[in-house]
This record gives sequence, C-alpha cells and structure tokens, in this order.
Amino acid sequence: MQIISFLFEKHPDKTVLAVAVVASLLMLNGDERGKIGSARAISSFLLYPVERTRSYFVSVDRLREENRKLREVAVSLAHERERLSQFMEERNRLRQLLGFRMDSFFQFLPCEVIARSSNRFHHSVTVDRGADAGVRAGMAVVGYRGLVGRVVQVFPTSSRILLLNNKSISVSCLDKRSRVVGMLNWERGNLFRLEYIGSEEDVQQGDTLITSGLGRVLPKGFPVGTVLEVSDDRTELSRMISVVSMSELNTLEELFIVTGGREWNSREMLDRLGNIEEKQE
Repeated sequence: MQIISFLFEKHPDKTVLAVAVVASLLMLNGDERGKIGSARAISSFLLYPVERTRSYFVSVDRLREENRKLREVAVSLAHERERLSQFMEERNRLRQLLGFRMDSFFQFLPCEVIARSSNRFHHSVTVDRGADAGVRAGMAVVGYRGLVGRVVQVFPTSSRILLLNNKSISVSCLDKRSRVVGMLNWERGNLFRLEYIGSEEDVQQGDTLITSGLGRVLPKGFPVGTVLEVSDDRTELSRMISVVSMSELNTLEELFIVTGGREWNSREMLDRLGNIEEKQE
C-alpha cells in the first residue's frame, strides 16, 4: 500500500492509465466470475486514496470535536476555580475576624516505588526520594486517590513508607458528611474497621472518611476510605463499621510525599503551569 500511495502521489496520471490498461486486459481474458472478482479488486484499488482521504478528514473532525469539548471543560474549571478562590477569601476573612489561624495548602513531592516489603503483616514500600529532597520522618504519603501511609525511615536518596494496611498504624478519621470521628484500623486486604463509634452516632454506608488532623500526626482533609457496611455490635454500645480503602494498597507505583504547606494565594503552581504551557508551544 505504501508503494501505491507513492505512485499516486508522484505520478497520478501514469499510474491511473497503467491500472486502467491492466484492468481492461484482465476483464477481457477472464470468465464471468473472474471478471466480477477483478472488478471488485480494481475498484477497491482505485478507491484506496479516496478512502484514505475520507478517513483523514473524519479523524480531523473527531479531533476538532474533542478539542472543543476540552476547551469547554477548561473554561468551566477556570470559572469554578475563580468561585472557589472567592469562597476561600471570604472564609479566611471570617476566620481572621474570629481569631482562627489561616488555612494553608500542601506541596507534593512525586516519587516512585522501588522496593516492597515481604512481610505480609508489616506492609511497607521504599521510594526513590530521601533527605536530599527534603523528606523527613512522619510526613504523610498519598496516592492519586487518597492517603496511603507515612514516612518512617529516611535515607539520603530513599525513604521507607509504612502503609495503612499495617497493624501498627491507626488513623484518626472524620466522616465527611456527619463529622463523626473514629479510629481506622486495618483488618485484611483493603478492608479496615472504623472503631470507637457509638450506636447513636451518624455513620452511613457510602460515607467518605478523611483524615481528621487530630494530634497533628497526619494533615487534615485527605481521603482515606469509603464506608462499606454498618452494623450494630452485640454489646449495643457501639457499631461495627467496615471501610474499604480509597487506594489499592497492594499495587502502588507512583506516590506523593506531603512536604509542606503553601498559602492559598501563592502563584507558585500557576507559574509552574505557565512554564509547562510555554514549553509545549
């Protein structure tokens, strides 16, 4: 097909004439069934450039439609960000009037998993960022969907991350909807138990759990899991709550270490995005 395309592009008149002559000879010397087959082969041969051109324009139209939709999404996100910025400024003014500390937002250091522990009850991974990149013990580690663990050991160029599916970790969690607080402990696989929840407290199936920030061991607000099942305990004083982790903890590859805070009006992230766009152009 590449040879055919080359001939049609470089010598279209001679190529069409040669094809017509060959087709005429085949049609004259063949039987009825052969003539029909030859006619089909010749028609497909001759229409190949047309089909190729048509598919090209179809692809261009599809790309234009996708580009239009992406532009609509970009405009919508920009508008939404502006609204959120206004809400945050209003919230910070109210917090300042009440004497509360101003909110800050986090910076994330990307890293890759380079090793995994072999202990089935002491799950941990090693990542390719360490003290040279500003990593310190105790920092929270998140994935694309939520919290996965915290840093427990730091070396010059690597760090060990203790994952949530570890018997030695308990996470103070907040129900995003009802604001009920409980302690999350690993049970098996990606399943956890939310403990110390009274029988009268409002926790429902499908609720999202986030880090509570109590004790300042882990920052507040990172998604942790989703309530899978809620049932009353036999003692009738507490509830048995099963939770599934937001992240697939056994298949982690790329992670982010929460290294510090930044102010809401910081232009650092916008400057980074601007530099990326300039490089792409």
